[in-house]
Amino acid sequence: MREALITRTLLLNNKHLYTGMKYFSQKTINFLRELPKNNNKEWFNSNKEVYKKEVEIPFKKFISDLIIELQASIPELSVEAKECIFRIYRDTRFSKDKTPYKNHISAMISKGGRKDKTTPGAYIQISGEDIRLYSGCFELTPKQREQIRKAIFKNSDAFDEIIKNQKFVETFGKVSGEKYKKIPPPYLGHAEAQPLLLNKSFYFYKKYAPELILSSDLIKKIINDYKQAIPLNTFLRMALK
Repeated sequence: MREALITRTLLLNNKHLYTGMKYFSQKTINFLRELPKNNNKEWFNSNKEVYKKEVEIPFKKFISDLIIELQASIPELSVEAKECIFRIYRDTRFSKDKTPYKNHISAMISKGGRKDKTTPGAYIQISGEDIRLYSGCFELTPKQREQIRKAIFKNSDAFDEIIKNQKFVETFGKVSGEKYKKIPPPYLGHAEAQPLLLNKSFYFYKKYAPELILSSDLIKKIINDYKQAIPLNTFLRMALK
């Protein structure tokens, strides 16, 4: 652990260390495009070496480097890639869909890694169809929802300014999330003007063409887009304190 902290400190002193690095190949995209059509153990096992070499290993390296680049933007971020990356194997015990594998690779970069879907961070998902950068708050307790609702209600002008900011809208579009059907007082008369008071979660995302993973500007692009999420994430983070 001490060695990891020393390494992280040294890397933090070298800003944009990973700009210009390529992580993936066309074989990565090919594998992810073939997986949905061959989502079975026989095909996966016969292509496991390709998965390891072209998908799993480079994805871990990519997430490791992305964590370091995001440390300036996400407070208290000190996780390692293995704590952030989700398994490609699906839990089919309680699902009607018995396909054994996810059709994408993904990682949650936040204070608590993949187990933390509340603290605003960066969720990365790569499939054969697209790359996705998500942020915001995905899973909230009733208490946390009320904290954010109160913050929006009390700071409506500041909140509107953030979500209507031109760069935020150009990057992420709008804030999404499952909504309550009914909202209690004192918000009842305000939900029409600000529908996000009805939200159970608050997330937003951007999609990219899958070929972006072949670019040496992959991390640079994600970091630059994530910067547009910082004002809203700061608002959400403060509301949850």
